This record gives sequence, C-alpha cells and structure tokens, in this order.
Amino acid sequence: MDIDGLAEALDAFVPEIMDHCGTPGLSIAVGVGTEVALTRAYGHSDLATGRPMTTDTIGPTGSDAKAYTGVAALQLVERGLIGLDDPIEKHLPIVNPHGPRPITLRDLLTHRSGLGINLGNFDRVPPPPLEEHLRRVFAAGRSDAYGGALTPFWAGPVGAAYQYSNVGIAVVGRLVELLNPEGFSFSEYVREHVFAPLGMSSTVFPRAQHPDFVPAELLARRSTGYATLPGLRLPLPQLYAGDYPAGSALSTPSDHARFVLALLGGGGGVLSPGTARQMITAQAPGGTLTGPSQDTSIGFVFNVFDGSGGSGGFGGGHPYIGHGGEYPWGWSHFTRGWTEDRIALVIAANQLDLGDFGTSDRPSHAAARLIAEIVTAWVHGADPRRRHAQDGLSYLAGLLTGDRLTTRLGITTRPTAEELAGIAEGAVVAPGVPWDARAFREAAGQVRMTDHPLRDNAELVRRELPAHELELLKRQLGVPGLGAFWQGEGVRRDA
Repeated sequence: MDIDGLAEALDAFVPEIMDHCGTPGLSIAVGVGTEVALTRAYGHSDLATGRPMTTDTIGPTGSDAKAYTGVAALQLVERGLIGLDDPIEKHLPIVNPHGPRPITLRDLLTHRSGLGINLGNFDRVPPPPLEEHLRRVFAAGRSDAYGGALTPFWAGPVGAAYQYSNVGIAVVGRLVELLNPEGFSFSEYVREHVFAPLGMSSTVFPRAQHPDFVPAELLARRSTGYATLPGLRLPLPQLYAGDYPAGSALSTPSDHARFVLALLGGGGGVLSPGTARQMITAQAPGGTLTGPSQDTSIGFVFNVFDGSGGSGGFGGGHPYIGHGGEYPWGWSHFTRGWTEDRIALVIAANQLDLGDFGTSDRPSHAAARLIAEIVTAWVHGADPRRRHAQDGLSYLAGLLTGDRLTTRLGITTRPTAEELAGIAEGAVVAPGVPWDARAFREAAGQVRMTDHPLRDNAELVRRELPAHELELLKRQLGVPGLGAFWQGEGVRRDA
C-alpha cells in the first residue's frame, strides 16, 4: 500500500478540513500490521502561546479509554478470577431493580446492564477513590445530565437493550481493582498489565488529569482543549470525571494505534488470540446484538461493522471496529481499526464543539470523520490524493460554470475553448486560495447537454471525485440543494 500517497493526501486535505471545522490542532497516527507507519500533526496545541501540535502531544482520549478497561477486565477472565457470565453481585452489591436476572461482566462490556445513559459524573474537583464514588452514585440513583431530568438511572431490564453507560464501565474498573491479585489500584493495574507490555510510554489512566495523579513530564505535553462554535474558541476550566475508568486516560495517537494493532493482531501479548478476537467480534450470531444503531453490532466495548455497506460511498468488504471519545469541554478522539486489513487509524483533536446535539454525527467529530474518509479510500485501494487540481474548488467551479452557462438556462451551445480560457485567466482569486486554470477548463467542458442535466451532471461529479472530496467541496461552496445530488440522494433514475 502506498503510504506516501496517503501522507500526501492528508497534507493536502487536513489543513482545509481543520479550517472548515474550526479545529485548533489535530494529530493522526496510522498503523499497519504491527507498526505505526504514519504520523502527522497540524495546527496548534495551545493558541495563546502558539505551541504547535506535534505527534508527541498528549491529549485526553475520552471514551476511547473504555477499551483499556475492557482489556484489563478480560485479563482477569483469562486468569480465572471472574467469568464473563458470573453475576457481579458476588463482588459488588449492584442489582438492577427491573430484573429479570443478575448483571454480568458480559452485560457491562456490551452496555446491556440496564443502566441508563450518563455523561461521566464530572465535577470541578478531582473525584474520590472509585469505591466511594460508586457508592455515592448508586445511593443517589439518578443520572448526572441535568440532574437526572433527561434520562433514568436504570433504563430497563438486564440484557433488554443497548444503553451506553459510563457508570457501567466504571463498575468494570472497580471489579479490576477488587479482583486483581496484586492489590493494584485500577490506574496501577492498567499501567503494569496493558500499557507497559505494549510500550505505551506516553499513556496514563489516572483518577484525574491533575498534577496529583499525572507525572509532570506528561502533563506538560498535554494540549489545551477548546470548546468551539463557528469563529469562537473557548479554553474552559478543567473538569474531572468521577466515572474515570470510562474516560480519563491521556495518550498520543501513536500509543493508542499500537494498542488497536495489538488487538487486531491477536492480542499483542496482553490478551490471548481467542479473547482478542472475541473483543472485536459481534457478541451474537449474525451481528444481531445491535450497538448504537441498528446496523452496528457491539463487541466488548468496541462497535463492530461488517463492512458490507462500505463507508463514505466505498464498496463492501473491509470490516472494521470503531469507537470515539470526548473529554469536556475541549477534546475529541476517534478510532477505527480494519480487522482483516490490520490497519488502525487514530485521530486526536483539541476541540469539542458546543453545538454537539448528542448524535453519532457530532460536530465535535466532524474533522475526524472527514479525515477518516480519506484513510478509508486508501484502505479500499483508491488513491485518496487530489485527482484534478491543486484545489478541488477549481474543478467544481468549472462544473458549475459550465452548468450555469448552458443547461441551467436551457442553452444548448457550449462555451468555446477561448471563452473558457478567458474566464480562467480573468478569475479574481483570494489570497491563499489555490487556483488551477487547467482543471477549471477541463471541468467546464464536461457538462453534458442532455434531457436530464442535473441528474447527469451530478453523476459526473460523483464519478470523478472521491467521497471525502465531495464532502469537502460541498462545505467549500455550500451550493443549496446540490449536496443531496452529489451524494446520490433524491436522484430519480426514472425521471
């Protein structure tokens, strides 16, 4: 695989994507096989000082850390200290009041314990030890979001439905503390049994991202997080997660990519091959155990995609696992691992958009999702680099110009080559915007005179430009209504 071509595509597209999404800084790692093959960093880790984002910059992983907790718990299973289907009430006095059976470790790792959705029980001060924190949470019996007014603490019976729960993963962390024979705290256990064997020297999983719990050298490398809205970036005060085994880790994309590669490659020494495979496999025959959506299954912590529908318009095959993370209010994290290709993608950004509506297509992940389409194109064997111009804007401007001078107005005569050259030469281009006159002329000459110009021209755009570039171009020009046609929505084949 042409890793240099992928690097070239990232260098061309990522700065534009960051500009469109208002992302201060961003770091990427791509792992292939057993090694991190490509790292890139763009923008700033701190805007006030101008400190650049680097591949060694550390950032909060948010919920991507749940996989560390999952591995730690599965290690205890492999050591015979707890069974996946053992009732946890043998170790912790936690009972779902809706029944119909006890909660198991399997239920917790697949978010099917019946616990409702919660946000992590954050506060402005570091949390107490995990045992005390969980005792308080279960005694209160209510969700943290808006004081429990939005979602119930217990959302339903055990095993009835997928309900993403930070508290549930915090309970898994407490089981790790209780059952490991060394008597380690949760943070000590993952350091010794997960991070150290994989050489993840820039990763810690503290009770709080605070000088009392994080080595000074690592904390000094942490990026500054920004809460954003269009044109606005706010460095909000530090918050601390009470449910910290669900998301308080700090890492680099390279370290996290090593972790994902270990699971894709058979456990990397931290899990047996069978257990590692189980973690990244749907936990029901045929993927019937759904995850966040009806077309997503859940493994242990990871979301599992069979690849049959592709991604971003790419063909089938290439199954993958995924997760994501956010740390309020200023960081987002994105993970994807292609299970058969053994390729891992990790993206960390010091941005969490305040316009987040709580959906899976979150504004805080917008930059990562656009970048993921570039890497997905590469995984699927496509060339993710620009195909027509230094900047796709030139090509799209040509397509639109050809349309506006002909089919849009019902004119059947094409502009001449001399006319198109005159337009290209007379174009007034803003400073810093790349312009490719050749690509403009080429695109303008491809507009077709047919009975169905909008449909056929949309098909031309979809055929000529890869999915990740279509999305970026839609953002660049924002032409009303055309986005649906570029993506193949609402195009009537019988019209």
